[in-house]
Amino acid sequence: MARGTVLVVDDDPGIVELLQMALEDQGYEVLSGLNYVALQLAQEQQPDVILLDILMPEMDGVEISHRLRANPATAHIPIIAMSAQDRLNATSSLMPVNERLTKPFEIKSLYTIVARWISAA
Repeated sequence: MARGTVLVVDDDPGIVELLQMALEDQGYEVLSGLNYVALQLAQEQQPDVILLDILMPEMDGVEISHRLRANPATAHIPIIAMSAQDRLNATSSLMPVNERLTKPFEIKSLYTIVARWISAA
């Protein structure tokens, strides 16, 4: 049985693969998608936590976070924003997220943050 479900929203296939392998290794179920697919997955699958990159084409993390918070079906899902420190600082007041994870990150930090928000749900 999975420890919880994590939705990864990142346009870098290498990051998605790394996160998927690392989180599945810890017993989590991992979903991934971009833009409208990510919004649809969040609504339909109700993940326990969302890992959301900030800088993406078409729809960036700021817009996705606002759409998730505006939808009553997804507003409660914890969102962890991921990006370089300067982007996290620049968007801190613009993004309604629960926590921020600076890229590059240590896998141990990822595990700690995900576990904290899943156990809080």
